[in-house]
Amino acid sequence: MAQKNKKLSKGAWLSIGALLVTQAVSLFFSARKSGRNPWVWGGAGLLQFPLPAIAYLILERQAKQKK
Repeated sequence: MAQKNKKLSKGAWLSIGALLVTQAVSLFFSARKSGRNPWVWGGAGLLQFPLPAIAYLILERQAKQKK
């Protein structure tokens, strides 16, 4: 049985790239504002979606509850 070659269009790749860059930039600035290793969060945001954003939001919420 032959496999079909499923390729994503250029628009899909651009959308994925824009999504990852947007997530990375927002995590970077948010982490820098709260003093939480901005380069680590920005780098993690470039690698995958949406786990870094979810993890950051959970950790940020826990830090605010402790204050």
